[in-house]
Amino acid sequence: MQTHKKDSSEKLLTVLGDIKLFKWPWFMVYRPRSFAIKGHHTREVINLVKPGDILVRSFNHYLNSYFIPGTFKHVGFYLGEVSEAHLRQFANIEHPNQFNPGKQRVIHTTGKQVLLEDLLDFCRCDGLAILRFPRKLKSLNNQQVPEILSAYFDNPTQPDETSEESEVVKEVVETEKPKKLMASLKQIFNFRKKEDKKEPEPENPENEVSTPEKPAKPDATLAALVKAEKNIAQYIAQGKVIEFDKIFKILYRVAIKELSTSHDYDFGMDNFYATRCTELVYFMTKSLCWNYGIEAEPQRVFLKKRLVITPDMFVDADLEEVWKSEI
Repeated sequence: MQTHKKDSSEKLLTVLGDIKLFKWPWFMVYRPRSFAIKGHHTREVINLVKPGDILVRSFNHYLNSYFIPGTFKHVGFYLGEVSEAHLRQFANIEHPNQFNPGKQRVIHTTGKQVLLEDLLDFCRCDGLAILRFPRKLKSLNNQQVPEILSAYFDNPTQPDETSEESEVVKEVVETEKPKKLMASLKQIFNFRKKEDKKEPEPENPENEVSTPEKPAKPDATLAALVKAEKNIAQYIAQGKVIEFDKIFKILYRVAIKELSTSHDYDFGMDNFYATRCTELVYFMTKSLCWNYGIEAEPQRVFLKKRLVITPDMFVDADLEEVWKSEI
């Protein structure tokens, strides 16, 4: 897991995130352990939640919550079971036990750190809602894929032109569409493997500062995942219907990859500590979000107007509200 040095705003928000303020009678509590979501709420969530659901949560009276607009303050993406084998295969992680794999896992961020958390732990909050993409995805307003997304799909990085292509999944959607369309869809699960790139040896190895462990194996190529996402977005833009369960495997792989290789593409959003959780969930679901009105908008966050996606934007979007606690 990567670490970073926090700036002043991050440090302040971290401190405020541990302080709970009660206005009447006035008093403060540091790192309180009581939450409004209780055991019976959590049981309901466990029975209802499905892989691919978006979870938004809130905390009552915490000082840092006053700096984030809206009712909900944090968002995560429910993956379901995450195995050690998948962490090795999709993220090239040599020691997956360090990333907390297991059943009922939520992926979200704490600062810049992307992590997996048990659903039971994620539910330790004061307000929670489960949001779900329709099981049959289709164009809502005859929109085209936004230019900023198209630009990313066309060139997310500089892909390795010498990479070798290998097919790992044959089909995404089973349909009786023309062969030309089917041929295009069958290609969206083609993955590439990058060639190992040898790093130059340091001039003085003995004086080198130790760095966090890097994956030993070459990572699954970003170009292949982006190609799959592009096909999903274009398929929806063409007015076709696609089943969510068919493409969840792509969202899952994009999510798992974020554990070891965080993206550096901001899609026009201001990269700010308090909204990185929404940026992460948007990034994992970007092939779908544009169709449901989820995009960056100017919001006043931490006393400054920023172009961000807030957790409430997922709530206000055209997604199904599966469950919501009283707030």
